[in-house]
Amino acid sequence: MSRTFPGLSSVGPIMLLLVLLAGCASTGNDGKFFDYTSPPARAAEAPTVKSKGPTEAPKAQPAGTLLGTYQMGIGYAIQPDVASNGRYNVYTFTTKAGSYTVTGDGLARKHIQELLALEALKKRSPAGEFIQGAGGAVVSPVVAVYRTVSDPVGSTKAGYSNIERKVHSIQRRMSGAGEFVTTLGHPEQKQPDREDDSLIETFVGIAKTKRRLAAQLKVDPYTHYVPLAGELDKVATYSAAGGFGIDKAIGFVPGVGGAIISGLGTLDSVTDRTLDTDPSESAAVNRDRLANLHVPEATIKRLSLTDKLTPTEKTQAVGYLASLSVTSGLSELADFIASSDTRTSAFAALQTLAYLSFRPFGIERIDNVQIIEGVPIIGVAGNKKMAIVTSDELAWTPHNADWLRRLDRTLTRSMEKGGQKEIRISGGASVMARQQLRSHRWVVKVNSFANVP
Repeated sequence: MSRTFPGLSSVGPIMLLLVLLAGCASTGNDGKFFDYTSPPARAAEAPTVKSKGPTEAPKAQPAGTLLGTYQMGIGYAIQPDVASNGRYNVYTFTTKAGSYTVTGDGLARKHIQELLALEALKKRSPAGEFIQGAGGAVVSPVVAVYRTVSDPVGSTKAGYSNIERKVHSIQRRMSGAGEFVTTLGHPEQKQPDREDDSLIETFVGIAKTKRRLAAQLKVDPYTHYVPLAGELDKVATYSAAGGFGIDKAIGFVPGVGGAIISGLGTLDSVTDRTLDTDPSESAAVNRDRLANLHVPEATIKRLSLTDKLTPTEKTQAVGYLASLSVTSGLSELADFIASSDTRTSAFAALQTLAYLSFRPFGIERIDNVQIIEGVPIIGVAGNKKMAIVTSDELAWTPHNADWLRRLDRTLTRSMEKGGQKEIRISGGASVMARQQLRSHRWVVKVNSFANVP
């Protein structure tokens, strides 16, 4: 016999609702593997760059050298020869879902972790079995909602801080609904569509369960990888519904060797707390923090609306910017990451902010920051300028030679006589690239991000 509660339907409809919530998890997304948009196509290909002096073609590298045993795993394989675009390595993945490329060592390692997590989730029983295993406890979150409505005082005593957070979340959504009406159905967009978290999912705890699940799997709960996002939503839905522990939903998942995002140890307590909130909540906190840092509204809006970073990464970015709050040129740094038009450049910008927040220069103060040719230029004491360039293996291709010579000319004109130029490259650089940079009086340092904790 099904149990019923005053004002609520029987268990059957409730269970159906939970099934529908899980079923709405996106697994196809029109055949896309990642749910961020590509930059607009250019009307014509850029003309071939004719650079003065020697140049070179980028070289492919063995996947085994770059990834070790992670070149292949259950459910995926990476093409043995990893191509290069002259700056970042380009990995070709073959999975059960299809073949696609991932650009950049950091994103490739991050994606391997996602594939390991996806395999761990798929080893578990189908979603229907989660419901059967949950038994009568399946209605527990719905009962909790009913009790909160019918006995708000008693419910509040049971867990004030948790309910207070939910109330604030609901108030934001109600405010958004009011804005929808007052703007005739065209409210100002404050988040990309992919970050829309439904009221029902938030209230019954699915979103928080998904974050806990993702933490155990060592992945971002708001991953761009569509197959994993769907599985996280599905398993989190049934875990929240049935009350079974996350440890029963997954087994042990190893972490991929090598830092994916460094500098996490430098994040402040506000950022740490914000990371454990729903996207709409974290977006509101991030906007307030950026406004307090005097970041222009246009930049705040760009960062809020970009789909090249997840809510987790946006919160990390704001935390890194907050740690650099006394830096002259902070708004340029904020615009540097907000304006990134590809997933690769956005992730590289996030790595750069993490690096800068670590204070890698042996001093506490950065005098100023400017962006030249898309490169952060850090000014420190002693008339010294440091260019921070992200690259897995920088090759002296015609494009890179032209780009870095433009950077050199612009920077040199702005420097006082006797100033020192230093270029810090996140990864490696070819022999020719280092020679050419030194010929232009650059002090060259490679693998600069390697020692960030």
